[in-house]
Amino acid sequence: MYQQYEALARERMREQREYAAHRRLLSELAAVRMWQRVADYSARRAVRAQRRLDEHSTADYQLVA
Repeated sequence: MYQQYEALARERMREQREYAAHRRLLSELAAVRMWQRVADYSARRAVRAQRRLDEHSTADYQLVA
């Protein structure tokens, strides 16, 4: 009887370790997705800022010429 409880306890501990590993993986994936979205947003903002700077530089050059 004791061996049966011990086996059940081992199985439960194994399941808990697997579940914890699964949750860690999900958390890491969510963090990667979040940082990827931040990087994409940042890249789009940089392109937009560069485009505006180019437009202003062109406009300033046309005023001088």
